[in-house]
Amino acid sequence: MKNKFLRYAAITATVAALAGVAVGCGSANPAGSAASASSASGAAEPVAVITCDISDIDYANIYFDYADQIAAEKAAATLIPAAAAIDLTVADANGASGVQLIPSLDAANTTDFYLNAMVAGNTLNFTGNIVSAESSINGALPVAGGALSYVPAAIDADALTDEVITFTMASGATYKVHTIPEEFPDLTITGSGVSADDAGVYTFSLDKFFTRVSTDKQLLYYRNINCIGHEYQAEGFAPQPFGDKQYYSAFIELHPDFKNANGGFSSGFYLLMDENYKDIDQITLFPNEEENHKHGEGYLDQHEFIVMGENHYMLLSYTPLLVENLPASLTGIGGESKAYVWAGIIQEVKDGKVVAEINTADYPILYESAVEKIDYAGSTDQGVTVVVGQNEVFSLADGIQDYTHVNSIDYTLSPDGTAEKILVSMRDQSAVFQFDMKSGAMEWILGGKASTLGGYDEYTTKRTDDNGAAFQALTFGQHFARYTNKAEDGTISGNPEISLFDNQTGVAPFLTVMDPATLTRVFKATIDAEAGTATISDVIDGTHLNELTGKYHIASHCGSVQYNSDTSVMIGWGLHGVIDNFGAMVPEGTMKDAGFDDLRQGSRPIFTDYDLSTDTVTFELSGTRNPNEKSTEAFFSYRTYKTAK
Repeated sequence: MKNKFLRYAAITATVAALAGVAVGCGSANPAGSAASASSASGAAEPVAVITCDISDIDYANIYFDYADQIAAEKAAATLIPAAAAIDLTVADANGASGVQLIPSLDAANTTDFYLNAMVAGNTLNFTGNIVSAESSINGALPVAGGALSYVPAAIDADALTDEVITFTMASGATYKVHTIPEEFPDLTITGSGVSADDAGVYTFSLDKFFTRVSTDKQLLYYRNINCIGHEYQAEGFAPQPFGDKQYYSAFIELHPDFKNANGGFSSGFYLLMDENYKDIDQITLFPNEEENHKHGEGYLDQHEFIVMGENHYMLLSYTPLLVENLPASLTGIGGESKAYVWAGIIQEVKDGKVVAEINTADYPILYESAVEKIDYAGSTDQGVTVVVGQNEVFSLADGIQDYTHVNSIDYTLSPDGTAEKILVSMRDQSAVFQFDMKSGAMEWILGGKASTLGGYDEYTTKRTDDNGAAFQALTFGQHFARYTNKAEDGTISGNPEISLFDNQTGVAPFLTVMDPATLTRVFKATIDAEAGTATISDVIDGTHLNELTGKYHIASHCGSVQYNSDTSVMIGWGLHGVIDNFGAMVPEGTMKDAGFDDLRQGSRPIFTDYDLSTDTVTFELSGTRNPNEKSTEAFFSYRTYKTAK
């Protein structure tokens, strides 16, 4: 079934006004005509010509249902570790999940135990025929009726002083309870200091520790989720405020077979916690009976989950599909119009019902405009052998083409309280899109091979797609986009202003500098869809922050940015596996780049709070993996969020 949405014909007739840019859909360039981009030497190079229209929808409409598989995997998942087998227990007075005593990593150690989670300022209730208790900070503690209710001392995140509470039990046993877990990463905080007007809390995750740190350097919350197993991902820990409500969410992986060799996407559920950090729900993609999107339950992907209100969510799934709607310009399996692809499925759910759903496989333009993972003819669901580092590994997921890689979603609200527009960043398109949520109409494209917007020539670089076709890129491998002028009621008046975390993925760092380097930046863009322009402003380059701090500010993947005010731009630096896989014990000089002779963990910050008005860094947190942590995954935080509380 093919539909046309004509009300944005003016946009689709707009050609991106960039010298050498690939022609956008619906342009005046005749379908199939030659286009070229100028190389540095002045020679003409072929560029891809996009012949379909952004208003085309050709519904893939493929049924899937993972309900039984998900139920079995959820039942097997462990989110709270077994309590230590001793005659002492602990619980958070407000019901925070995961607050347990766990044994030492050293099985021979039978005296030291560790809090698995802690909420600063909350009372911990210890029970179990306690005779006496003594804190390494506050001395003897009042035990009554064999129990102790105690609020541990505040923890300075920059110092991580471990308060040890020694319990003597009626059984004669003695236990030392530590407030800092054995695997907790080392944190270092620098910066000129955050003003009272910009005070707040940073929320992030490191090595499966969900973590919150205040702008006055206090560790407000942690939860160790290593109990799920090292082969499973647990990340994306985020605050979810709306109105006067506060929730928290985190992604938990269920099905590692659906993860590609580099771990770029995952299949699982989102764990929802209340304001007291108590687990209250496990959310997956809802079944849908809508005519063009019929399917059963599906996995969620880790990239995005948004609480829009009470029992009101924006969900993202990455689901493998065999599609048969490739445009005629492309060749699929066996020379036909079919291919195995990872489809981004964006779903709005309210009160247990699907309000609207958008599937990237419904848009033929996206097959053509993709920059990465575009071997449709060679696609397979049987897995392929890929090279990771120096090793060849088998990957079930890599044969399925990851041609969009949706990695962020934001929304505006309509008067009825449901989503009106959604802003979608797609890494493997190197572009950001706006859709009308109810109709599914693709309204404009910023960047990539099919941009409907222009006017930003000076901010572009020449890039090539996986087939070697050149295009003029505004962003490259960007991760994160948000509406920045959205009012409290979720609406935008006038032209939308958006912010982007632009990874500008390259190949640096190397022992010698190579081209192109990874030159991460963030910026704002004001979109005038009617005029077909995007105005770029407030650009912050990672290389400039290098000069200010001596740290290394790049991200090949992941990352986030919040333009909170002129005095607080909060940047989360995501992942750069080359650096993040090197621990503190790697010899100096193992990896270097321009101006940096020693790139190891700790040389690259986790996040930066930047004062745009004075060009100063007010708060910057860096981390180093704890030597007790045996994870083989890179040491990074997917994103960092800043909230007022």
